Amino acid sequence: MMKKAIIFGYGGMGQRYHLALKKNKINVVGICDKKLTIKKNTIPFYKNYKTLLNIKADLACVVTNTASRFEIIKNLITNSKIKKIIIEKPIAVSMKEAQTILDLSIKYKKRILVNTHRTYSPNLINLKKFFKKKKEKITHIFINSPSAGIGNMGSTFFDISQYFLDEKPKSVFAQVDKSNTDNPRGKKFKDPGVYGVINYKSQAKVFFDLSENTGLPYKMTFKSKNYEVLFDELNNAMTLEERPKLMRSKPLYYYLFKPSKKNIKIYKKFNVVEMTRATIKEIFAKDFNYSNLKRALVVSEIITSCFISDRKNEIIKVPLSKKYYKYRCNFA
Repeated sequence: MMKKAIIFGYGGMGQRYHLALKKNKINVVGICDKKLTIKKNTIPFYKNYKTLLNIKADLACVVTNTASRFEIIKNLITNSKIKKIIIEKPIAVSMKEAQTILDLSIKYKKRILVNTHRTYSPNLINLKKFFKKKKEKITHIFINSPSAGIGNMGSTFFDISQYFLDEKPKSVFAQVDKSNTDNPRGKKFKDPGVYGVINYKSQAKVFFDLSENTGLPYKMTFKSKNYEVLFDELNNAMTLEERPKLMRSKPLYYYLFKPSKKNIKIYKKFNVVEMTRATIKEIFAKDFNYSNLKRALVVSEIITSCFISDRKNEIIKVPLSKKYYKYRCNFA
């Protein structure tokens, strides 16, 4: 029997979800959006999200704005029989809301995945395997993503960093961008850029620059002692630089040599619909754990720490003090 799904939010991303569900042969049986309508009314369309809570479906996809997601997710967990829920990132606007979602999902035995689809992509899965095979630990991650927004792409990059480093941060220092660049989604969306550093107990570091004063495509760099990988996702390019084996007996500060350089195979080209398909496939997998959702909680902590660090102009220790759990981050 064909699986069924419902969608909350039918903007650009919600429509991509619809395409991804179709490609996964999952039938959309209900859509909720306050403004948009479906042409020819081929699918039941509602403006009140509570109407969809009683619809029988195998999957719920919550793709509304961050500020409105919490109430929808909470009601889906507690007042709907749907067992599987995919939500967009970031998970919530505060640590308190993020923790509540995790706690309720465990209590009511609901599968929840945050659509950080890159960690289900063979490109990053194989890159992680590469470093493991070489017995090299990633020590530095550099994120260069102009005009990204802390919530929009910042949550994505912080999730990728947590995926590779697999340890909780020790501290965060950040400065929020004050240039007030217009958001392409509209003036009501307030999601400022940020730059800073995340420190870990292992001495690993994540340097990130999401400032708003340049507009080139984003890139990520992963570095270990002997390898450096530059990932240009939008242009489907991954480049590896390697310290020659003959140089590895030299001290690490000896750098007067030319590294070998080659391209790494890209298994999946950038395509948001296809990448979302991977998340949909994952939520129906036989084995399921809460690692994705727990990682999203750490990401929420990093985001909150960025705002607090900027406000106090100091390094913020992680885990965060509970007094910051109610702090609501400034993004739509």
